Amino acid sequence: MENDTSPDQLFRITTNRMYSALNAFYIWKWLNLAININTKGKEFAENNVSIINKYSSFFRQVILSVYKSFVADLAVFFDSGKYQDKFSLSKLLTSIKHKVSEKELGTLKKQIDKIKKKHGIKINLILELRNADVAHQEIKIQSRKINYLEMEELFSAVQEILDLLSVNYNSFTTYWEHIEEDVNRDMDWVFGNLEKGEIMRLREIDEKWGK
Repeated sequence: MENDTSPDQLFRITTNRMYSALNAFYIWKWLNLAININTKGKEFAENNVSIINKYSSFFRQVILSVYKSFVADLAVFFDSGKYQDKFSLSKLLTSIKHKVSEKELGTLKKQIDKIKKKHGIKINLILELRNADVAHQEIKIQSRKINYLEMEELFSAVQEILDLLSVNYNSFTTYWEHIEEDVNRDMDWVFGNLEKGEIMRLREIDEKWGK
């Protein structure tokens, strides 16, 4: 049990889960913006809609899955911690108590509470989304708008909290600034390759069967 709740293990779990959440969020964001004419114009959006519709059974599931992934992963960070054998932010904080004084631990808790209070509305939204249609499924579905900037601010809050804790444990800082750029590049390649691949396949069919 000690291994399962060691600071190294808890920091690793947290980092991996948040990295997963941020990757999924940026994929979800890219897919939504890709079909919005206000992103890069009508032609860009219509071209992406055509690609998505061509592989609709695949992309419908991808869009749903990355949404559920980022909501579930991000919600884990702000869970109440009522389950003894599950991760919680309070367990992560407690795990470094051998590295700091009781007074410093209290100060860290106050700093974390202040950050959480600042982003309270966003935290409540992500927990509500998780409970409404990710971990469970509400019967009377409500429309809940997700603001990209607000979600990015919430991820920044997570990063700020992790840095507060890790600087007192192993002096590491989280570095996520590259993730959006990496995802955008990969998604551009995926859609570009799908489009070019379709052209090449049609050309191969024409060459094989002629007209």
